[in-house]
Amino acid sequence: MRERVFRFGAQGNLIGVLTEPDDGARPASPALLVSNVGLNHRIGPNRLWVDLARLLAERGLATLRFDGSGLGDSDPRRGASDGEIHGVADLEDAMRFLESKRGVRRFAIAGLCSGVDSAHVVALADGRVAGAAFIDGYAYATLGYEVRAAAQRVRGILRPVRWRRWFTRRVLGRTEAPLPGYASTYSGEGAAIFKRVYPPIEHFRADVQQMVARGMQLFYLYTADAAWFDRRTQFEAMMGWKELPADLEVEHWPETDHVFTAAGDRARAVHRLAAWMETCCSQSRAPAPVVAERIS
Repeated sequence: MRERVFRFGAQGNLIGVLTEPDDGARPASPALLVSNVGLNHRIGPNRLWVDLARLLAERGLATLRFDGSGLGDSDPRRGASDGEIHGVADLEDAMRFLESKRGVRRFAIAGLCSGVDSAHVVALADGRVAGAAFIDGYAYATLGYEVRAAAQRVRGILRPVRWRRWFTRRVLGRTEAPLPGYASTYSGEGAAIFKRVYPPIEHFRADVQQMVARGMQLFYLYTADAAWFDRRTQFEAMMGWKELPADLEVEHWPETDHVFTAAGDRARAVHRLAAWMETCCSQSRAPAPVVAERIS
């Protein structure tokens, strides 16, 4: 395995690490692209992307993990200020770099949380993308979810600790001190950076159906911290399907947190993503650049 640092991009502003086998990647195999999660460095949460890149190199596959514009070691991108536009341009620059440097013509993209936004756009619009993995990505509350959430709220109201806190605050006039360093809400000028805008559900459905029709290998993983998603079969309800198509996989890990803090959860995620990459390698359809009529 070898790892090299590169500066690349149309503006020369991006910094990334290319991890690949000593004797080069398998012929015609897709290269994996991963970048920052939120404001974190290109290593990924708890070094998730590093572990994944090195496992894939052992299996003959290349990975470019890079810092997006203005994050980590990468310089800001000149021009438009919209973060999603930057993320899309960064992924396009990464593909052009690997095309010119290594002759790669097929790609896979993995995005976690906010990284899903640009990954979704590029996977939809560019026919060179053979597969995409979306971790804690877009989810929409279904009728079943709302019923389960309401039942959970009722159970919460009946918990003794809730009434003890109410009695302490309202009757005794005391307020329980919060744990040091914690707050119930985040506010201030920086709060907007945590805001994400989901595409309307009808756009999401159309986008997924279009990617499935192209023969892409899609993997959706939701953890315990995913918003508006609480069981695996909810995805079919979101899409209005009776069953999942063959090239689309969905998993729900209710015991795993959003950033894979536990070593066992992280190892499980790395090996699961590596298995998904193998399905991307088996995708035999030749790359044909596509521009979507509408990008969500």
